Amino acid sequence: MASLRFRLRQRYWRWMAPGKINAYLRDASSPKLQIGTGYNLLKSWLNTTLYPFAPGAVFLDASQPFPIPSASFDYVFSEHVIEHIEFEEAATMLSESARILKSGGRMRLATPDLAQIIAVYAQASAPAQQDYIRWIMDNFRPQVGEYNPAHVINQSFHGWRHKFIYDEPTLVKALEAAGFMSVTRVEPGQSGDENLRGIEQHGEYVGSDAAMRYETMVFEAVKP
Repeated sequence: MASLRFRLRQRYWRWMAPGKINAYLRDASSPKLQIGTGYNLLKSWLNTTLYPFAPGAVFLDASQPFPIPSASFDYVFSEHVIEHIEFEEAATMLSESARILKSGGRMRLATPDLAQIIAVYAQASAPAQQDYIRWIMDNFRPQVGEYNPAHVINQSFHGWRHKFIYDEPTLVKALEAAGFMSVTRVEPGQSGDENLRGIEQHGEYVGSDAAMRYETMVFEAVKP
């Protein structure tokens, strides 16, 4: 019965989404889309998520075509979402993001860096990796009773239900294949565009800015 209620609720969210999106576009002077907001809503953004439990959030399945007009947004932002869908589904997410952006519009994408995750095992004795290992084990696998990099790797994949973790070349290629240009890596929280500066919230969500900065890579890309 509970699963039936949830499916009916999801159908309702999906049915309501186009009207909410169109209402946002009518009122927004500079439309900005956040994909996968969870409970971290950004002011003046259209905050979308697969499970819109937070007040003001709107349903959007990032793995499917967006119910959004082409060339209607100035910005798209997504933080620690793309790794939760399959690689082929992510291609849809990126191409749809490019489609809905206006010419010159910008996408900002934050996601775990595979190189940093691998370094947890390959360079386990380095100070930065040691700090990250301790944080993961203390907060997510304390029952293990030791600081074990193998457990950290498995937490990074299966523990957080990640489907595909990108390295830098793979993500850059995926963005370019979706139609973006001028793909540039930037520091978390930093941007030459004030609309994209300081909008990462994953560090607050997980309770550690240092851990977020260790594991996260951020890219900005432009719609031609």
